[in-house]
Amino acid sequence: MTLGPEHALALSLVARLDALGVLVARAEDDVLACLVVTGEPRPQRVLDDWLDQSADTLRAIGESAGDLSPRLARWTGSPGASSRSTAPRDAADAAHTSPPADTTVEAER
Repeated sequence: MTLGPEHALALSLVARLDALGVLVARAEDDVLACLVVTGEPRPQRVLDDWLDQSADTLRAIGESAGDLSPRLARWTGSPGASSRSTAPRDAADAAHTSPPADTTVEAER
């Protein structure tokens, strides 16, 4: 019995998280390119604030995907997994993200 995500599933998720990071970065650029001048101070402020919040949300999604991808890459066994930054932030994080050294159950050997 293997502990942790399946290899193929982990590979698929890493690829999707990496693609999500690229997609939201482009979307953030598109949102920021939508800045227009309304000529009215109050509507301009509302529009600017809304666009800033949208861009910040997209940026946060991209950062979250970027944080999760290297952690999940540990389970893929791919060569790229070791080259990514996978240092845990603290001991609690290490307990939840580090794969066990031996992931097979003794009875299955």
